[in-house]
Amino acid sequence: MDQKQRDRVMARLRSRAIDLLVATDVAARGLDIDQLTHVVNYDVPSAPESYVHRIGRVGRAGRDGIAITLVEPREHRMLKTIERATKRPITIEKLPTVADLRAMRLELMRTTLRESLLKDDNLDAFRAVVGPLDAEFDLFEVALAAVKLAHEASGTPREDEEIPAVEMPATDDRRDSRKPKAGDPWPPAGRDQRRGRRATAGTTRLFVGAGRSAGVRPQDLVGAITGQSYLSGRDIGAIEIADRFSLVVVPESAADDVIAALRQTSIRGRSATVRRERFPAR
Repeated sequence: MDQKQRDRVMARLRSRAIDLLVATDVAARGLDIDQLTHVVNYDVPSAPESYVHRIGRVGRAGRDGIAITLVEPREHRMLKTIERATKRPITIEKLPTVADLRAMRLELMRTTLRESLLKDDNLDAFRAVVGPLDAEFDLFEVALAAVKLAHEASGTPREDEEIPAVEMPATDDRRDSRKPKAGDPWPPAGRDQRRGRRATAGTTRLFVGAGRSAGVRPQDLVGAITGQSYLSGRDIGAIEIADRFSLVVVPESAADDVIAALRQTSIRGRSATVRRERFPAR
């Protein structure tokens, strides 16, 4: 958006002409709207500072606000990192079921109907529809049929799809304590930076299109993988760094997640090609 478009959107939001705004992290940092009540994080921010900036759009100047974050199981470790940084627990809730959604929608419809009846909201225009049915059906049955039609018209086919329940993994503080931390010596005691578990059954080797010439070090790859996926440093095998590329051994079951995660982040300030190694390890 150009500045005029942004100003127009902000004016509509402040005047409550719109109720929902979708924004990037950069755009959200500049929002200062008194009436905002909720922030919904579509994903877990990769840094605690980004999370604080996002949720800081609500609950300002002593007011209350609610932050909701949509979390995949593999992002659980990032959530724990945010909890430690903010020193605040984040309550884990399950997604509502289809039955929950339907019950809530019916309750909202009941409330809306009651308000309409209390306001006598120009109902005379609809007497021509209901009046002729009075002689043939009980008016209570007519009302039930009308509510049923309105309820069916408000839904979409996807709402019938139940989202499977997923248990969040248990936190293992011992594993967290073994992850590399800022200021830790590298390589860790007893481990050569070029060595580790070689590619074996159940593991695969990934090609990363950045190497020594880009200043890439083993700890950069470990940090990028553990920061963007559910793997810990212990899950990562041998790392080989050549001049223009690097090879990293990871569990086969996590390979696709690691590839997707690394493609969305930067290594030493630059994006890199990430894929499975095309040639088997010798």
